[in-house]
Amino acid sequence: MKEPDNKIIFIGTGGGRVVMSNQSRTAGGFILKLPTLQIHVDPGPGALSGTSKTKIAPAKTDIIIATHEHTDHANDINALINAMTLDGVNKRGVLVSVKSVIDGTEDDIASVRNHYKRQLQDIFTVNKGDKVKINDLTITATETRHDETDCIGVRVEGPDVSIGYTSDTTYFKDLYKEFKGISVLIINVLRPGSDRWKTHMCTSDAIKLIDDVKPELAIINHFGQKMINANPLLEAREIQKRTGVRTIAAQDGLSVNLEGIAQGRGVQTTL
Repeated sequence: MKEPDNKIIFIGTGGGRVVMSNQSRTAGGFILKLPTLQIHVDPGPGALSGTSKTKIAPAKTDIIIATHEHTDHANDINALINAMTLDGVNKRGVLVSVKSVIDGTEDDIASVRNHYKRQLQDIFTVNKGDKVKINDLTITATETRHDETDCIGVRVEGPDVSIGYTSDTTYFKDLYKEFKGISVLIINVLRPGSDRWKTHMCTSDAIKLIDDVKPELAIINHFGQKMINANPLLEAREIQKRTGVRTIAAQDGLSVNLEGIAQGRGVQTTL
């Protein structure tokens, strides 16, 4: 059976200090496997080992997107560049990220070592609103409000692909404007119910955002320990019940086939 050309593979769906420490879920980010490009988004701890478990070849990754410098989003970035370039034997690949990840700050070093920067074909430093065009794909940096101020979400758009990713952000009233028109919305939801945290969204926030954006599919992701204890599947069901939008709770290793959405055949998932 032919593998779908458009799919999302969740390498690791955990988030926050507790889950990252106890490894009840890994924090390896997710991969967009498109017809001509492979993109790894937010490669936190377990990103490289997780590609092996999901039978994804990191040497075929073309683009790495790191939305901010926190460990659960950028820890494995150097290891991934090493794998995708064979430690510089093949100078290739693109990094799209924020200044703190690429160049560091006055207080901290860059997440990416200079040795690995030299192995890449191109590096794009972006702020909210910036667009990067690679082949037939457009990556747009979206606004976030997080304790790490140098942080973005992304829109990834091209033929037969329309995906938005909030990254880590608190809910704010105009957040929906960043993702209007998106078909698939991936939302980092750290906590269940209305258990808000000042720098992340909870289930109630996700309901408001999905209600306003109205994507064809919503996927909740990046769960803290309280969310895992509450069961993300039950939270996803409540979101779907309240919004009428098909909602999936991501799991480590989950693959979501996007071809069905583009062709009006619905959503197919495998684990």
